[in-house]
Amino acid sequence: MASANLNDILSQVKQLDKEDQLTLLQRMAYLLKRGEATKTTPMRLTSLSGLGSEIWKNTDDIDRYIDGEREW
Repeated sequence: MASANLNDILSQVKQLDKEDQLTLLQRMAYLLKRGEATKTTPMRLTSLSGLGSEIWKNTDDIDRYIDGEREW
């Protein structure tokens, strides 16, 4: 049933001139991109666990490391 609708739509699109076909294509691309942007899942804070751990791997004194980073 969906393919019958799709075939009807495609036959209608073929009747459009090239400029209208390109406009339709641009609008469809916009709709698809917008749909992807709204469907992103929120990131959980717990997924950041361990991020940047390589910075601290060879650091014996964290306070000294932070003091060193603050000196410019």
